[in-house]
Amino acid sequence: MHLPARRLRLSRVAAASAAAVALAVGSTACGSGDDSSGSAETSAVTSSVASTGAAGDGHDHEHGESADAPTAESLQAGLDTFVNPDVPVDDKVALVVDGEQRRGHFEQLNAALQTYRGITFQVTGVAVDGDTATAQTTITSPRGYSAPPDEFTWQHQDDSWKLSDADACVLFGFAQIPCNAA
Repeated sequence: MHLPARRLRLSRVAAASAAAVALAVGSTACGSGDDSSGSAETSAVTSSVASTGAAGDGHDHEHGESADAPTAESLQAGLDTFVNPDVPVDDKVALVVDGEQRRGHFEQLNAALQTYRGITFQVTGVAVDGDTATAQTTITSPRGYSAPPDEFTWQHQDDSWKLSDADACVLFGFAQIPCNAA
């Protein structure tokens, strides 16, 4: 179900406003040095970020069938990687549709997140229509402030599920990094 364009924009504005306030409040109270994510965990998340399901699932992808539906966990892992400042920018551009055009945004985000760790996501209600997946996504700051759930969209490209450019811009906006969706 798609919301009318005006309602969708208002929903995104409300979510962005709530998250921006949460991030701003949290970032002024945060110090550096609390690195709760280890490099082994980062490697595991990075390697599984674009998981599309179990290998050998019996689906015939060579004959025009759509991609395996992503799991909420795999989409959430991709979002976790998006906000993990320990993940190199080169790995992050692969998470977003046309991500190379967001390289500078990811560099700014990684710098901003060095002292602001612990953003979490909850992804629920994954729905797939061909090579497009949508899911309700809730973002929570390290201090426990949550933005209202919002519908995020992913596209299946290059054998992985990539976050839409518009939703990448929503996430950059939470960090007060200006971004206009292509």
